[in-house]
Amino acid sequence: MIYTILENTYIQFSFQLLISELVFLLNKPKRNHFSFRIVTGMVIYLLLAVIWEILVIRIAGDSILPYALLYLGYALMSSVLIWGCFDIKLMELVFILAGGYATEHMCFAFSRISLYVLGYQYILYGSLAHLLITRYLFYIVGAVTIYFLLIKGNKDQDSLEMVDVRIIFLTLILLMTAIIMSICWSQPSEYIGTLMGEVICPAYSFLCSAFVLIMEYYILRENSMKREREIMEQLIQLSDSQQKSAKEVIDIINIKCHDLKHQIRALAKMEDSKTRSDYLQEVQEAVSIYDATYHTGCKALDYVLREKTLLFNEYQVQFSCMVDGEAIVFMTSADIYALMGNALDNALERVLQEEDDERIISLHIKSRGQMILIHLENRCSREPLFQDGLPVTDKEDKRNHGFGVRSIRYITEKYDGELLMHVKNGRFFLDILLPQPNYK
Repeated sequence: MIYTILENTYIQFSFQLLISELVFLLNKPKRNHFSFRIVTGMVIYLLLAVIWEILVIRIAGDSILPYALLYLGYALMSSVLIWGCFDIKLMELVFILAGGYATEHMCFAFSRISLYVLGYQYILYGSLAHLLITRYLFYIVGAVTIYFLLIKGNKDQDSLEMVDVRIIFLTLILLMTAIIMSICWSQPSEYIGTLMGEVICPAYSFLCSAFVLIMEYYILRENSMKREREIMEQLIQLSDSQQKSAKEVIDIINIKCHDLKHQIRALAKMEDSKTRSDYLQEVQEAVSIYDATYHTGCKALDYVLREKTLLFNEYQVQFSCMVDGEAIVFMTSADIYALMGNALDNALERVLQEEDDERIISLHIKSRGQMILIHLENRCSREPLFQDGLPVTDKEDKRNHGFGVRSIRYITEKYDGELLMHVKNGRFFLDILLPQPNYK
């Protein structure tokens, strides 16, 4: 009874494929109600697998190639199961599907070669022990081996967001070719037990599947290197921007200090008390902008606000802020400098294109329940072009500009937040929603 059940293709192959895909999913985030999803999904999967096998057998008859549809159908059904249980992106799903199928096929090919070399006839029917070892245990050992040899050391690599889709399709085509050739050589009875059917063709399939895995992780590592280079370029651009901003602030201070020297000299020569009082008032107002001290509860944010306030005053920008700095103290200082600095710099660059009385920027940071809201808005009479949810720079050198908004998105995603930028009624809105660290 147990042998009959375990010998069924929809049980046997499904187990082999799912256990091979599982090792690629060990570090992936699970969806809510995971236990319910996995149990329900497995029941639906098995029902569909039974129906699918019946349909394919009726259609295929004595033909060989249609049996490829049987295994590809199982693969597609497993992808739906994975998608419903794990919070992954489409390209990650394709990656896992191809990697899992390659792992299963490597185990399949290696088992045929091993049994032939050891002198055992490769048969589906026999003792229960033979079935459990060659069709179940062998695949668990193979999947675990692949995990420790390849997956574990690369599990911290970035996902496939930047991958060339053509390479993924090439991987699937190559894998499909190996599967079809394996079916062609394993189904005809004249090849069973021969060197061609038990060693040469399985060895070719093994090499194709191994090449698929190597290609996948080569792409993954290349992606990670590209992302690192992009981040480094962003940091370089940010450092250059901060240096220019600091130099601009120093130049403003030097100019004002030079003006104050002349004003103090003129003040010393004034004899009329009324004129002197009025002049002192002007000097006091001029000096007061350098006393823009913020106490938000976050020192990094205080520093950014002091620096930007000097620029806002110089360019006659009306700036208002109501911020709870303590809400973002869990972020690193570098991330706060980059996030808020880039956001305020972009707002300043935008409002400088407006009329003097329309140069308005406002900033709000507050906690709301389990979330933190960062809201920045500024006047924007000319709506920018958006691409992938981000405004596209209007500078001619687009390759070396636009890192600011990408850096904002990168830091937001780093803290599992959501970013929204849009223009409405002549105003540019930037909203960042971050989860409280205690509620992640």
